[in-house]
Amino acid sequence: MERRKLLATAGAVTITAFATTVGLGANFGLFGVTEPDSPVGRLDSRQTTVEAHVLPAATPATTTPPGADADD
Repeated sequence: MERRKLLATAGAVTITAFATTVGLGANFGLFGVTEPDSPVGRLDSRQTTVEAHVLPAATPATTTPPGADADD
C-alpha cells in the first residue's frame, strides 16, 4: 500500500513538473509557436499619439432627466 502511494505521488509530481516546463517553454517561445513579428513590447518613441477630444470649459454638458419627454 505504501509503495502505491509513493508511486502515485511521484507520478503526480512528474506530470506537474512536465506540464510546467512545457507551459514555460511555450510562453517564452522555445517551441516556435509564438508570433515573432508581434509589436508587443516594442515601443517606438517616434509613434504619434492620438489625443482625446476635449470639450471647451464654456460649453456645459447637457443632460435630460429620465422620463422628461414622456407623455403622461
